Amino acid sequence: MNEALIVRAIGGRELAPEPRRGAGGIAAGAGRARAALRTASIAVAALMAPAAAALAQRTPDPARPHPAERAWVDACILAAQAHPPRAAFGRCAWRIAATCQGDPGEGLLIARLPTLPDRPQPPRTCMLVETAIWQQQLDRWQRELGLLSTGAAAEALRRAQRAFPPYRDVTCAAEEALSAPAEAEANRLSCRLEQTALRALELKRLRDEIMLAIAAASAEGP
Repeated sequence: MNEALIVRAIGGRELAPEPRRGAGGIAAGAGRARAALRTASIAVAALMAPAAAALAQRTPDPARPHPAERAWVDACILAAQAHPPRAAFGRCAWRIAATCQGDPGEGLLIARLPTLPDRPQPPRTCMLVETAIWQQQLDRWQRELGLLSTGAAAEALRRAQRAFPPYRDVTCAAEEALSAPAEAEANRLSCRLEQTALRALELKRLRDEIMLAIAAASAEGP
């Protein structure tokens, strides 16, 4: 029986010819080819992973707050220092979400907000941006309040903060459920922004009261 010769080239070198194989040999060769293909695919994916990660780092997330937006909220809160949380909320909340959508806004502080890349954005994205800012403020004031609290007060604070996220989620889920379908998600995100901002400002109020009490006690000392 004549043998057909198969010549394979690997790395520029020609291998010795092989005889024709039967059905079993062909199946085994196909299996080896599939295994080699899988190995090559894994190797290519591993080589491409760093490039994909670098591309992801270069691609900005539009829902990530810009430093200027965070600084604006800080400045607004500082300007509203003497006001209770609800009043400070009225002065400072929703401004970043509005300007993020392209609303020029009013007031000196808004006028100082520079033109930012990847703005304007849709309302949903802008609500996520401002909610992220208030969440950062909430986390910051919670940490500072925790450092100033002791004993029973510290434990009460921990319980309150553990209860807040579930409370916010349930409250905003109800807001969504009670809304018209076209407005449901927007109302849930709006609720989440407002609940987060109000809680953050309430923690700041508590922190400020403790700091004032400490300052007063220090001034009265010998």
